[in-house]
Amino acid sequence: MRIKSTIVMLAVLGLIAFDLSAWTSQNPRETSLQGANTDSAVLTSADKEGLSLVLRLQAALGEQIWPGFGRAAIPIILFNEHDEFLIGATNPPVLWVVVQADDFQGHPYYRRAAGTAQAFAAPVGAEWAGSLSTLEWTNLKSPMKLGRDSHSVALLHEMFHAFQAKQSLAHLWSAQAVYKVEARYPFNDSQFAAAWNNEGSMLAAALKVKDDADARRAAHEFLQARAARRTRASLSPELVDFERELEWLEGLASYVEIRSYELASSHAGEAPFADFKPSLPLHLRVSFFRLEKQMGSQKGDLRFYLSGMAQARLLDRLSTGWQARALGDSMYLEDLLREIAGPDAK
Repeated sequence: MRIKSTIVMLAVLGLIAFDLSAWTSQNPRETSLQGANTDSAVLTSADKEGLSLVLRLQAALGEQIWPGFGRAAIPIILFNEHDEFLIGATNPPVLWVVVQADDFQGHPYYRRAAGTAQAFAAPVGAEWAGSLSTLEWTNLKSPMKLGRDSHSVALLHEMFHAFQAKQSLAHLWSAQAVYKVEARYPFNDSQFAAAWNNEGSMLAAALKVKDDADARRAAHEFLQARAARRTRASLSPELVDFERELEWLEGLASYVEIRSYELASSHAGEAPFADFKPSLPLHLRVSFFRLEKQMGSQKGDLRFYLSGMAQARLLDRLSTGWQARALGDSMYLEDLLREIAGPDAK
């Protein structure tokens, strides 16, 4: 089964030089697997507590995270080594069977063999569900152990993919289709990597400036640098789309994941948000370090998680209402950024 999103990000952290053992010893809640049951045939009490947290987050913060997201009915799939569990679906296909003698919040839920389960959005009949491994299974497979707080926003990341499908299924399909050209992308070209490092540092700097005019100017310079990189590399239209589509697909979902944690953190200490710390956890903080320092060394689609997330955060600052247009069939983040950066931004 393919595991992406936060779990992939955690794997990348293993390449960064810091004392992980020291960090985990100071954060026991992140690493404890006491009582874990990674192949349970029913939802465990920990699974249900995590699901309840996610639904509270969506209800309380969803409209601040993304307009319409808080009100959207999005089923959830949690999977472990052997089974997938479907929660909140109205009319699932026959392959899903009701879990007998158990329920979630008084409602039935469903199970099927895990098979090709993956962390993403999954079609369930006429609906789309956000799918992620259970917290216990995630922690068994990843080098850094998550708490319920991090796992909940990772699930919101995958639920947002389902929201993308509900809003613009054609765009979701086109974004998924670009993976067919991934082998042609010049990841190993040193000049291309250096140019990506420059773009990442420019985006990071744009997010830090205090004046909006300076931020707009920085956005303009980023777009100019991006156009120059593509020209120097003679990047084909298909490979340009590879970048733009994956920034739309994964960059926006990463933006939602980080935004969710930040909003929950602002309520840290309040009863519904007791699991959250006052600041971002390490694996999310490191995303900004990699944006600023290591964009050219990110393999596969990982750089687009970062570059898309950063463009979305810049749009948050400079373009009121940008989210209402961002999920359109032919809309890309750099297009929205270009509108506010000036007409001569390529």
